[in-house]
Amino acid sequence: MVLKQQARLGAYWLVGSQVVNMVTAFLLAVFLARILEIYQFGLMTLSTVVFFIGTLVTTAAFRETLIVRQDLDRDTVSALFWLSLGLSVVVAAGCALAAAPAARILDTPEFETLMWVVAGSILANGIGGVPGAIRIVKRDFARIGMQTGVLSLALAPVTVVMALQGYGALSAVMTAFIYHCITCVLNWYCAGWTPLWRVSPRAIGAARSTLLVMFGQQGLDVANSQIDRGIIGSLLGPHALGLYSIGRRLNDLMTDAIIGPSVSVTTPLIASIQGNVERLRSAYVQTLSLAMIMAVPMNLGLLAVGDLAIRVLFGEKWLDAAPVMYAFVFMGMLGAIGGVQRSVVQGGGRPGVWFRIQVVHTVANMAVIVAAASFGIVAIACAMLLRTVLLSPLAFIAAGQMTGVGRREHLRIMRAPVEAGIAMLLAVLLVRTVLPAGFAPVLSLAILVSVGAAVYVGALALIARREFLHAL
Repeated sequence: MVLKQQARLGAYWLVGSQVVNMVTAFLLAVFLARILEIYQFGLMTLSTVVFFIGTLVTTAAFRETLIVRQDLDRDTVSALFWLSLGLSVVVAAGCALAAAPAARILDTPEFETLMWVVAGSILANGIGGVPGAIRIVKRDFARIGMQTGVLSLALAPVTVVMALQGYGALSAVMTAFIYHCITCVLNWYCAGWTPLWRVSPRAIGAARSTLLVMFGQQGLDVANSQIDRGIIGSLLGPHALGLYSIGRRLNDLMTDAIIGPSVSVTTPLIASIQGNVERLRSAYVQTLSLAMIMAVPMNLGLLAVGDLAIRVLFGEKWLDAAPVMYAFVFMGMLGAIGGVQRSVVQGGGRPGVWFRIQVVHTVANMAVIVAAASFGIVAIACAMLLRTVLLSPLAFIAAGQMTGVGRREHLRIMRAPVEAGIAMLLAVLLVRTVLPAGFAPVLSLAILVSVGAAVYVGALALIARREFLHAL
């Protein structure tokens, strides 16, 4: 009962902070899309790719190791910190040295400044990574949620002012740097932990196998989430990458809002009940139900009003991004499910299983992206969708074997949200056909969103009211 209460309280705080982050990022994306040029979004995306790669080497694997291996002693945790810090310094320095050559290759001098700022973000994130993981292990979810939400709101005006002053892509990248610096300080202040100054290199041996698996796992995650952007940016240029980025923007924001709380709360909690199959099953079913209830209306809603949303929010110049958005609608739903399944498999003590699944996904992802690259960004998005659908059963099987949730129960969990989502989709499409041709786009969008929300909640209440309340 205590575990369930902690999970709910942590989820509510983190969901709240993720909603704040999502809304803030959404409003900033709308603003920047109308201020910046398309190619500048491409440069921002390339900066993000560099940051994720740097974070993989310096922070992500260490963080996941501490979350999964909550039995590590202080010597081992200190050794992990010093190793993470050393790698952060090396990677940040390498990023700074590569700034000028990369800018010359892309023929965009402004990218050099972006690389220098990203180097600072990598270093700040690395310094605060281990204390941040300790806070998660201690289940400091409430303060983490509150702090991230407040930071997002407080730093948004910095991005706006810099963009209005003509700083372009640097406006968003600099805000991210400030965010990571402040988060680093907060993690050290709230963790209540200090590393040992002297540690034996042997101390890291207790976590070596898990750390290596997490390095591989995080590397595969970065490859799966960033390789498409890297290939598009290098082969098709910043302009094409800008369109592709906007095509993914809304879907990524919604998916992060669903997956973020699920993984952040579920992984450490499941790691503490690895040997209790009954409680593991209960946590999986409840978290998967909540993820489906949230993911279905968000993604199917974009399928119904995606082009209209782009026109109203970002402007006419971004309409070429709509086909990419439609492909990622279905990937978003599968991504939300996969995020829950990952937390169960990894937190349940079998990170090697998830690693092997991700190897298959990464190899297939690289193959389909390279094969489709010459046909443009829409072909790449469709190829990635096909890969995701064909390989999705692997995660269902792995999570099902660990929790005892079979194919029929998986279908039962997903049935009600999908049926309510289809009812919502049909209702929105029907209303859209009867709206006057000259109706203001912003009013059309408001009406369609309102109709969709009402139909989805009503249909879900009729189809599975008990399951809906239980998931919440």
